[in-house]
Amino acid sequence: MNTIRFGGIASGIDTEKLVRDLMKVEREPVNNLKRKKQLEEWRRDSYREINALLYEFQKSLDALRFASSLNKKKVVSDNDGIVSVVAKGTPSLSNYSIKVNQLAQPAVPASAKFAVSSSIPDANTEIGSSFTFEIITDSGTKQIEVEATDTISKVIEKVNKSASGVKATYFNNQLVFTSETEGVFKVKVVDGDGSSLDMGPVGTERNSSSGEPGIPAIVEINGVTHTLSSNTFTYDGIEFNLKQISTTPLNVAVKADEDAIFETIKNFVDKYNELIKTIDAKISEPKYKGYEPLLDEEKEQLPEKTAEKLEKMAKSGILSRDPILYNALNSLRTALATKLDGADPAFDTLSEIGITGAPFGKNAYMEKGKLYIDEAKLRRAISENADKVIQLFSQYSPSKNYGETGLAQRLYNVLGNTIEELSAKAGSTSLPVDDSYIGKSIKNIDQSIKVWEDRLKQIEDRYWKKFTEMEKAMAKYQSQSTWFVNLLGGQQ
Repeated sequence: MNTIRFGGIASGIDTEKLVRDLMKVEREPVNNLKRKKQLEEWRRDSYREINALLYEFQKSLDALRFASSLNKKKVVSDNDGIVSVVAKGTPSLSNYSIKVNQLAQPAVPASAKFAVSSSIPDANTEIGSSFTFEIITDSGTKQIEVEATDTISKVIEKVNKSASGVKATYFNNQLVFTSETEGVFKVKVVDGDGSSLDMGPVGTERNSSSGEPGIPAIVEINGVTHTLSSNTFTYDGIEFNLKQISTTPLNVAVKADEDAIFETIKNFVDKYNELIKTIDAKISEPKYKGYEPLLDEEKEQLPEKTAEKLEKMAKSGILSRDPILYNALNSLRTALATKLDGADPAFDTLSEIGITGAPFGKNAYMEKGKLYIDEAKLRRAISENADKVIQLFSQYSPSKNYGETGLAQRLYNVLGNTIEELSAKAGSTSLPVDDSYIGKSIKNIDQSIKVWEDRLKQIEDRYWKKFTEMEKAMAKYQSQSTWFVNLLGGQQ
């Protein structure tokens, strides 16, 4: 039942405004809860944003932590004009001797061509006559019915769908039938007149050409002769493309793909630098005192740019000095700085292959652990000792010993632990239920806001009840005063 409210009828007081002003004070605990909730949501979203970056970087480490992924190979032919090569898998040898004794030549299939009448200028013009012809092969006979309204395109469609073993094409005003096998075939008109397509009247029979058999390629690979149906073939993870006959064997060498390895490592360094820059910016972001999240009604009362600026100031430093992120940065740096046990002493740290921290100087500390690459030194290390460079990143430790674990796997493990911590702290958008620490905090705040909203409704009703009673009393008093005045006036 709606409560009847009297707003200043007797007193002349702006009761509506007075109650509203009183409720502003009463609502402050709720407003503080809403601000707290907004801060928690900002913190949650910031954690999740960082977690997504960590996960993406962790996935990218697969290119480094598995030797099979990093140990990229390329194959090089002594003479690309005779034999060109491309790595398609993982070759088992480092060198292959190949001699081309004979190039393959494809078979020429049996075919028959028919000169189309000049009255049919293109493939979309109606033929104008009906007839039936057969395609006769060793595997059987297929009958094709041609209608006067058919076009050459329609005839081709019927032939190609007939499962006769013969395919039709149209070019330069000629209809061409070609066998899909090595066998010959016949085309015979059995009804009507097919002269418009150069097939003749009933009874006309046309034999296809005999075709020519294919010639195989003959090559010697490491002294073993192979007969092949094509000039392009794959052998032991290498695709060979034969181009000319050779009089002497040529060599195909399998080498480390130095450019690919370098680019993989460089890409890792770039992503690592970007990641630590982002994290460091979050934990060192300034926090401005006195700035709090704006409520919706506060935003409405401010110019848009002013509201955006104030909100940016309030959000700044939301993850300042965060212990999870601070420890993650330290762990990442330690993982890269700790030498690899069991490796060649000349290749057990990043600095020995040309990857170091900031150059020494008074401002080096400001780089926050950024990595720098000496490209010449790294390329030289890859060229001369690719296997040892790969080992530095991808060495596997059966006992999970930290010192014996490759740098990429160390980073992967650090990231995995940090991702778990952040997920426990802030949850994930991919999960249907948020049981994280911040998620529970937000739920508790929502419950508190609901309790307070119910309480404020009661407080507001109480204010209105008091003012209503006051208005009623004043109205009664005014009524009695009027009666008394009238009474006195009547006695005179």
